[in-house]
Amino acid sequence: MPFHPLPDTGPEKPKSSDFGLLLIRVLTAATFFYYQLFDQLGFAKKFIWEKESWDLIDQLNTEGLHYTGPIAVILVAALTLSFLGLVAGVFTRINALVLLVITGFVFITPLELSPTLNPQSLALYLSLFLAFAIGGAGRVSLDFFMAGKKANRKHG
Repeated sequence: MPFHPLPDTGPEKPKSSDFGLLLIRVLTAATFFYYQLFDQLGFAKKFIWEKESWDLIDQLNTEGLHYTGPIAVILVAALTLSFLGLVAGVFTRINALVLLVITGFVFITPLELSPTLNPQSLALYLSLFLAFAIGGAGRVSLDFFMAGKKANRKHG
């Protein structure tokens, strides 16, 4: 019996589970950003432009780190950019890995980003970021869209 290739049906369409992944990505980023990161962005802005003191820098100093000002600013900037990438679905696995490492750092060193951040919520965030680092964003993401465009260029 000769080999017959399967007919090309085109790219797979998004399913309800992909929209569920989009909802989880958006809700995770929105809750972390609103409850933990929003105030830190304001403090970072005041630290950079108005040279005000920042509690996160004091916490990093008590941990014995050097160059705590740049570390705190880079920490908050990396969190913000990674959350934007996670929501959009751009480089999702890399952004989720960055979020996993930073959240793990906050978990291991008892940094207090906000009064509402407790070990249970950190463990939840760690598990979600690990899941996105392993599984990706699904079909409703810019990663999937860009991969489809790349595949079309190869075959077209």
